[in-house]
Amino acid sequence: MGNNYRFSPIEDEKTFRKVLIYIQAELDKLSNKLFGKSLPITTLKVFPHYPEEYGYLMNIINKIGERAAISSVTSHYVKVNEMIGGSKIKYIGVRIVDPYRLQAGCGDYEIEDYEDFKKKNLGKSIFVRSFREDMLELWHPDFDVLGYVIQKDED
Repeated sequence: MGNNYRFSPIEDEKTFRKVLIYIQAELDKLSNKLFGKSLPITTLKVFPHYPEEYGYLMNIINKIGERAAISSVTSHYVKVNEMIGGSKIKYIGVRIVDPYRLQAGCGDYEIEDYEDFKKKNLGKSIFVRSFREDMLELWHPDFDVLGYVIQKDED
Protein backbone atom coordinates (compact mmCIF):
# COMPACT_ATOMS: atom_id res chain seq x y z
CA MET A 1 0.00 0.00 0.00
CA GLY A 2 1.55 3.30 -1.08
CA ASN A 3 0.60 6.65 0.39
CA ASN A 4 1.51 10.31 0.21
CA TYR A 5 2.49 10.69 3.87
CA ARG A 6 5.99 10.68 5.31
CA PHE A 7 5.17 8.53 8.37
CA SER A 8 1.56 7.37 8.18
CA PRO A 9 0.32 4.99 9.16
CA ILE A 10 2.21 5.07 12.46
CA GLU A 11 2.01 1.55 13.85
CA ASP A 12 4.41 1.46 16.81
CA GLU A 13 5.59 3.64 19.68
CA LYS A 14 9.14 3.91 18.31
CA THR A 15 7.82 5.50 15.10
CA PHE A 16 5.54 7.79 17.14
CA ARG A 17 8.58 9.07 19.07
CA LYS A 18 10.50 9.47 15.82
CA VAL A 19 7.62 11.58 14.44
CA LEU A 20 7.63 13.83 17.53
CA ILE A 21 11.38 14.41 17.14
CA TYR A 22 10.87 15.10 13.43
CA ILE A 23 8.05 17.61 14.05
CA GLN A 24 10.14 19.44 16.68
CA ALA A 25 13.15 19.65 14.34
CA GLU A 26 11.06 20.85 11.39
CA LEU A 27 9.31 23.47 13.54
CA ASP A 28 12.72 24.77 14.58
CA LYS A 29 13.85 24.94 10.94
CA LEU A 30 10.57 26.66 9.98
CA SER A 31 10.96 29.47 12.53
CA ASN A 32 14.60 29.90 11.52
CA LYS A 33 13.65 30.16 7.85
CA LEU A 34 10.88 32.70 8.48
CA PHE A 35 12.43 34.77 11.31
CA GLY A 36 16.13 33.90 11.37
CA LYS A 37 15.84 32.47 14.89
CA SER A 38 14.47 29.57 16.90
CA LEU A 39 11.19 30.19 18.65
CA PRO A 40 10.41 28.21 21.84
CA ILE A 41 8.38 25.09 20.99
CA THR A 42 6.15 23.81 23.81
CA THR A 43 3.48 21.69 22.11
CA LEU A 44 3.70 18.92 19.50
CA LYS A 45 0.73 17.38 17.72
CA VAL A 46 0.72 14.47 15.29
CA PHE A 47 -1.68 14.36 12.33
CA PRO A 48 -2.87 10.80 11.66
CA HIS A 49 -4.17 10.15 8.14
CA TYR A 50 -6.12 6.92 8.68
CA PRO A 51 -8.95 6.24 11.17
CA GLU A 52 -7.19 3.16 12.59
CA GLU A 53 -4.00 5.18 13.04
CA TYR A 54 -5.93 7.82 15.00
CA GLY A 55 -7.27 5.15 17.38
CA TYR A 56 -3.80 3.70 17.85
CA LEU A 57 -2.24 7.12 18.54
CA MET A 58 -4.98 7.96 21.04
CA ASN A 59 -4.07 4.79 22.95
CA ILE A 60 -0.38 5.76 22.94
CA ILE A 61 -0.86 9.29 24.26
CA ASN A 62 -3.42 8.21 26.85
CA LYS A 63 -0.67 6.01 28.31
CA ILE A 64 1.66 9.03 28.44
CA GLY A 65 -0.60 11.26 30.54
CA GLU A 66 -4.00 12.59 31.50
CA ARG A 67 -6.20 14.58 29.12
CA ALA A 68 -5.17 18.24 29.19
CA ALA A 69 -7.59 21.15 29.52
CA ILE A 70 -6.47 22.51 26.13
CA SER A 71 -8.04 19.49 24.40
CA SER A 72 -10.89 20.17 21.98
CA VAL A 73 -13.33 18.34 19.72
CA THR A 74 -10.64 18.00 17.03
CA SER A 75 -7.48 17.62 19.14
CA HIS A 76 -6.67 15.48 22.18
CA TYR A 77 -3.71 16.58 24.30
CA VAL A 78 -1.94 15.19 27.34
CA LYS A 79 0.23 17.21 29.69
CA VAL A 80 3.87 16.17 29.76
CA ASN A 81 7.17 17.60 30.92
CA GLU A 82 9.90 16.24 28.69
CA MET A 83 12.66 17.27 26.36
CA ILE A 84 12.03 16.34 22.74
CA GLY A 85 14.76 17.42 20.39
CA GLY A 86 15.98 20.67 21.90
CA SER A 87 12.59 21.74 23.25
CA LYS A 88 10.90 21.44 26.64
CA ILE A 89 7.49 20.08 25.64
CA LYS A 90 4.43 20.70 27.83
CA TYR A 91 1.76 19.03 25.67
CA ILE A 92 1.64 16.17 23.18
CA GLY A 93 -1.45 15.80 21.05
CA VAL A 94 -3.21 13.92 18.28
CA ARG A 95 -5.61 15.54 15.82
CA ILE A 96 -8.62 13.80 14.31
CA VAL A 97 -8.18 12.60 10.73
CA ASP A 98 -8.64 15.62 8.47
CA PRO A 99 -8.31 15.60 4.66
CA TYR A 100 -6.94 19.17 4.81
CA ARG A 101 -4.11 18.30 7.20
CA LEU A 102 -1.66 16.42 5.00
CA GLN A 103 1.37 17.42 7.09
CA ALA A 104 3.13 15.19 9.64
CA GLY A 105 1.92 17.47 12.42
CA CYS A 106 2.14 20.86 14.06
CA GLY A 107 3.31 22.60 17.17
CA ASP A 108 3.02 25.74 19.23
CA TYR A 109 5.68 28.38 19.73
CA GLU A 110 5.04 30.14 23.05
CA ILE A 111 6.42 33.66 23.14
CA GLU A 112 6.52 36.33 25.86
CA ASP A 113 4.78 39.19 24.01
CA TYR A 114 2.40 37.80 21.40
CA GLU A 115 0.82 41.16 20.53
CA ASP A 116 4.20 42.78 19.86
CA PHE A 117 5.32 39.76 17.81
CA LYS A 118 2.09 39.89 15.82
CA LYS A 119 2.48 43.63 15.08
CA LYS A 120 6.07 43.12 13.88
CA ASN A 121 5.47 40.03 11.74
CA LEU A 122 1.90 39.82 10.45
CA GLY A 123 1.73 40.99 6.83
CA LYS A 124 5.49 40.80 6.24
CA SER A 125 5.36 37.32 4.65
CA ILE A 126 2.69 35.22 2.99
CA PHE A 127 3.95 32.37 5.20
CA VAL A 128 2.74 34.10 8.41
CA ARG A 129 -1.01 34.51 8.68
CA SER A 130 -3.57 35.24 11.32
CA PHE A 131 -5.23 32.01 12.39
CA ARG A 132 -7.32 33.28 15.29
CA GLU A 133 -7.22 36.51 17.25
CA ASP A 134 -4.72 34.93 19.66
CA MET A 135 -2.70 32.81 17.21
CA LEU A 136 -0.52 33.17 14.11
CA GLU A 137 -0.05 30.26 11.72
CA LEU A 138 3.37 29.65 10.17
CA TRP A 139 3.70 27.51 7.07
CA HIS A 140 6.03 27.06 4.13
CA PRO A 141 5.84 24.70 1.12
CA ASP A 142 9.28 23.27 1.98
CA PHE A 143 8.01 21.94 5.32
CA ASP A 144 5.36 19.34 6.15
CA VAL A 145 4.58 20.87 9.55
CA LEU A 146 2.53 23.86 10.64
CA GLY A 147 3.55 26.17 13.47
CA TYR A 148 1.35 28.33 15.68
CA VAL A 149 2.65 31.35 17.60
CA ILE A 150 0.78 31.87 20.88
CA GLN A 151 1.13 33.91 24.06
CA LYS A 152 3.31 32.24 26.71
CA ASP A 153 1.33 30.72 29.59
CA GLU A 154 1.81 32.06 33.09
CA ASP A 155 2.62 28.66 34.58
